[in-house]
Amino acid sequence: MHPFEYIQPRSLKDASRLLADDPAHTRPIAGGTDLLSELKDGLLRPHRLISLASLKPLQTISYTSGAFRLGAAVTLTQIAHNPALAQAYPLIAQAASVTATPQIRNTATLGGNLCQRPRCWYYRHPLFRCLKKGGKVCYAVNGYNKNLAILGGAGCYIVHPSDLAPALIAAGASIEIHGTAGLRALSLEDFFVGPRQRMTQENVLSPGDLVAYVNLPSPMPNSRSVYLKARERQGEDFAMASVAALASLDRDTVRHARIVLGGVAPTPHRARRAEEILAGRRVSDIDPQHVGELAVAGARPMRDNAYKVTLAGNLVRSALDNLLGR
Repeated sequence: MHPFEYIQPRSLKDASRLLADDPAHTRPIAGGTDLLSELKDGLLRPHRLISLASLKPLQTISYTSGAFRLGAAVTLTQIAHNPALAQAYPLIAQAASVTATPQIRNTATLGGNLCQRPRCWYYRHPLFRCLKKGGKVCYAVNGYNKNLAILGGAGCYIVHPSDLAPALIAAGASIEIHGTAGLRALSLEDFFVGPRQRMTQENVLSPGDLVAYVNLPSPMPNSRSVYLKARERQGEDFAMASVAALASLDRDTVRHARIVLGGVAPTPHRARRAEEILAGRRVSDIDPQHVGELAVAGARPMRDNAYKVTLAGNLVRSALDNLLGR
């Protein structure tokens, strides 16, 4: 690991200014569970790390009139064990509780979980200069692709590794980004970008930007939610596929539904065709198996990951069985 300067800014304004001064050689750090592994593997050689751990406003979860504001430096353990959040949005607490291991959850932060880099073997290996690292080849196409994308690959077939991102998007979250001009907000779904938009990035952050807060609206009436994750081991594994599902019911009719898949695309994947067929439909008329098939319609698996098509579809079916009381 190469030497670097470690700076503790006094405010978000100072943090953004420091990040913007030399963006090529400066990185923010909070829990550091992903960043430090990149440093150890030789993928990054920053000259300065800007610590966000000392910025107290980013370490709180606030609750006002049914809506939540989560600081980016809140740990996954805090999210998993917040009673009000678990009652309002069970899928978010569930997603946080199945991320990595207890030790990592105690350190890893919300902002870091949303901004973590891909887990593709070729990206993580220092000897492969793949497309994601500015090279000219995606080695996974003809190589090891068991855990990679079946939807939306566009030349690079990473999958977004966050558990929290699909759950937060299903809940209708927005994100506040602090830059040199101050705070700006956008839908969390619009925060993530795939290889078609930015090959070497997974989000819209520009020099000087950092994730500051995530906002959750007050839950819709009679809403239910669930997060399901399939992984090879019950330990710290990332999702082979996951689903975050939320539905608002009016007696026996689904009024609103969101289904977001993880582990199958470069960004959290909204299954819009599945959502559309659920909206306005009586529970007794819903075929969860068919909805699961719609959720992965258009999938284009590679040699070793076709299993994800069936797996993701079955997770959607199980999530609907859970939400609709089957």
